[in-house]
Amino acid sequence: MRVTWAFTLGAFLVCSLGAWAQQPAAQPTDQSCRSFVQGFYNWYLPHARQAATTYPTALKTKAQLFSPTLLQALKQDYAASQANPNEVVGLDFDPFLNSQDPSTSFSVTKAKVQGTKCTTEVHGITDGVNNEEVHPELSFVNGNWQFTNFRYEQGSDLLSMLKSLKAERQKAAQAK
Repeated sequence: MRVTWAFTLGAFLVCSLGAWAQQPAAQPTDQSCRSFVQGFYNWYLPHARQAATTYPTALKTKAQLFSPTLLQALKQDYAASQANPNEVVGLDFDPFLNSQDPSTSFSVTKAKVQGTKCTTEVHGITDGVNNEEVHPELSFVNGNWQFTNFRYEQGSDLLSMLKSLKAERQKAAQAK
């Protein structure tokens, strides 16, 4: 009787696990994108308010949150800055907060998914006043969101800035 019960339970568990493993990954939604971005800012902002340069920490500890292209470009830029500490050769602001002196909170005010892409709007807020504005762009890859770029209200974007800074460094190196 115990053997039969154990066999039945085991067969049920094996079948259940097989069915669970075959379920499709969650679909990208406005809410899942909004939650992902807000979760990142909730984690990131306390670190950024304590340290002058926080984004390298995010690249090390949360690398999976960034597309390979964005991750590599940010790492290269930071490495160049570290190699030239007396010159501004890379980003001179926090690229995720669009600030050098961030607001006390950041809130996702919009998220719009089209296919596997999501565009969001994030505002830095201090004393009820909107300050910084940043528009993270994301892709849904293997069931997870990844940041692919950050756009700013001035019409610029992070990947373009990083590409331009890299070209300037290469031009300066060739002139030497």
